[in-house]
Amino acid sequence: MSARRLGRTALASDSEPVGRTAPVRVRGIPAAQQPTPIGSVSSSRGRGLVTINHGSTFLVASADGDMRAAEGHGLYSDDTRFLARHELGLNGKPLTCLATTRLSFRRARWTLVPTELVALDGHPLRASLTLTIDHAIGAHRLHEDLVVRCYGEEPVAVLLTLTLESDFADVFEVRTRRWQRRSSVTTVWSTAASRLDTRYRRDGFDRRCLVRFMPRSRRASYANGQLRFPIDLNPGGEWRICIQYDLITASRMRPTLQPCPIDGELIDRADRLQQRWRGTVARARPADARLGAAFNQAVEDFAALRLYDLDFSPDVWLPAAGVPWFVAVFGRDSILASLQALPIHPLFAIGTLQKLAQWQAREDDPQRDAEPGKICHEMRVGEWARFGVVPHSPYYGTADATPLYLQLLAEAYRWLGNSELLYGFRGTALRCLDWIDHHGDRDGDGLQEFAPRSAHGYRNQCWRDAEDGVLDETGGFPAHPIGTCDLDAHVYAAKLAVAELFEAWGDVELASTLRRQAQRLRRRFLDAYWLDDEKMLAFALDGDKRRVRTATSLPGHCLWLGILDQRRGNLVADRLMKPDLFAGWGLRTLSSSHPAYDPYSYQRGSVWPHDSMIGAAGLCRYGRFEDAWRLMDGLLAAVASFDRTQMPELFAGLQRGELDAPVPYEAANVPQAWSAGVIFQAVRVLLGLEPDVPQGRLYVDPVLPPWCPELRLENVRIGAQRFTFAASRLPDGSSGIDVESSPGALAVVRGRPPRLLLPAE
Repeated sequence: MSARRLGRTALASDSEPVGRTAPVRVRGIPAAQQPTPIGSVSSSRGRGLVTINHGSTFLVASADGDMRAAEGHGLYSDDTRFLARHELGLNGKPLTCLATTRLSFRRARWTLVPTELVALDGHPLRASLTLTIDHAIGAHRLHEDLVVRCYGEEPVAVLLTLTLESDFADVFEVRTRRWQRRSSVTTVWSTAASRLDTRYRRDGFDRRCLVRFMPRSRRASYANGQLRFPIDLNPGGEWRICIQYDLITASRMRPTLQPCPIDGELIDRADRLQQRWRGTVARARPADARLGAAFNQAVEDFAALRLYDLDFSPDVWLPAAGVPWFVAVFGRDSILASLQALPIHPLFAIGTLQKLAQWQAREDDPQRDAEPGKICHEMRVGEWARFGVVPHSPYYGTADATPLYLQLLAEAYRWLGNSELLYGFRGTALRCLDWIDHHGDRDGDGLQEFAPRSAHGYRNQCWRDAEDGVLDETGGFPAHPIGTCDLDAHVYAAKLAVAELFEAWGDVELASTLRRQAQRLRRRFLDAYWLDDEKMLAFALDGDKRRVRTATSLPGHCLWLGILDQRRGNLVADRLMKPDLFAGWGLRTLSSSHPAYDPYSYQRGSVWPHDSMIGAAGLCRYGRFEDAWRLMDGLLAAVASFDRTQMPELFAGLQRGELDAPVPYEAANVPQAWSAGVIFQAVRVLLGLEPDVPQGRLYVDPVLPPWCPELRLENVRIGAQRFTFAASRLPDGSSGIDVESSPGALAVVRGRPPRLLLPAE
């Protein structure tokens, strides 16, 4: 079978907006149905976006405070845009923004002034006015404060206008600009109740945007999509109104009008949850200022990315993949982020395990790439998923989420030590193992492969899931089914890890079988993927079992998962750190020597922080500490250059120079869970923190770099105890550590656990 080949500039992702000139593309939508490019939805990031959120509710606005539908702005919840337009004016004139402030992940403020101030009859007014907008996001709600202040010599009468539009567009519709006509949208205005009620209904799919005011204003009016508020102000006076937007997704929802949460006197539910979060999460105090600032921001990012579930306890959450466009359940992303977050809040693991078990596939459905036992990739609840326009209800097109689920389950056992708590996931784990053996191995050769089963399916179903994420040496598309080197490494690590838990459940025979299967898989893996002539792992096997020799960052994942012996691991480490892959900021996803390399693309040479940090963790596992430090130092140098010291989803894979700053990727999600989690994983790796609560041991083995000679991590939950770790670099280059804990039985052991020992050659 011959591979399809594309020229360098023609390569484009079917997953994301890629490159500077690529069209907007959306996962799960066939190429033939993709939109004609009319500008990326996220291109306005370059002109300044303000994004705030709480759970699955988020707002995307321009830096000047307006929301314009054509730019992808709006107020969203549960994959629906409830508010597409929000524009303010005074006496028919637009406003100019003086300042924009993002106060927290869920609050923002804009300060505006009129472009010119004239009376309604046209004569100039001898006064100056300012308008302040405060937005606070809650679950299915936006609270807005509008305050107009007068400074001048005489009283003024002005008309404040607020133009609102609700289009109820699906989030995929916004991202692709494949607009759907909705003739059944109704709007009702009540002057007496000071209420604007807009509703959309379609065959049981019900969305409603309810806008109410405090205090009620009988002078307010509504016409032609515009609210009008007559205002009389004396010099030094102010006029204020609170507006509550309720985003209603079910007819049974009856939201009450809440007191203002912005005036400083009321702490709402979201604030209480945030206070609780800050009390339970771990805290880091590193000597390196970049690491400290990035850690604090990552804690804030994970707070923003928490998805809430009524079935969870107050401290159990599932991390969404990213804001704004991936505020949803994602299998791979949520699992990896939960693994990264173990040192700061291990209960993310429980929330992720619970939610993904709920959506584990029970049937065979080629349209959604579903097979019994498979862990889902992406779950959406909007109109397009509901009516089958996209297959995300949920969609199962990922080959690595299923073994990753088993890895997270095993890690949760090591950190929490409660096999009874985790016993409820035993059936889920058995179904995962069955899928790995009978569906993950598509051609029966004992190795893992993937291939889409419908026209809607992703071409690539490893973490590099862009249309062009897996390329051969010349830039062509390898034939399906494709196996990438990380897939078998994930299965190898998963079977070894989960064997311990099955043993604790009394399934001793199954545990023994899993260990034997892992060793057989490792031998097959080396036979299939190891390139003796190049002293390197092949990137992939194509449908003809030909080794794809493309140089990428992916072998770093195999180091992290421990499938290689020391000799081969060192050779892989050497290859990763060559300048065509190591950009100085991190690892390029594709070698700069490859004919399809583009540093500004999505996965053809960009740097993904989570990918680089996995490589750094793998380097440490094989004793390549100085190389790991170089990777981590590059990532910290990059994040220190980004706004708010916030790690983005990805950035350009340009070579780092002495006076360079990293170049952002325009359409990157910020925050992104597994990018924020990079900082937590870095702290864990530097401390060498490896709990084994079931065996009553806590292993620590810090190796600190010269650029971070001290590192303190406090309030770490392991088992039933809380720990503080204080590590320091000694004059001879070694590292010492002091450990404090609440009462408990865990024994602290200096060194690495036996399970991390490398396999023999």
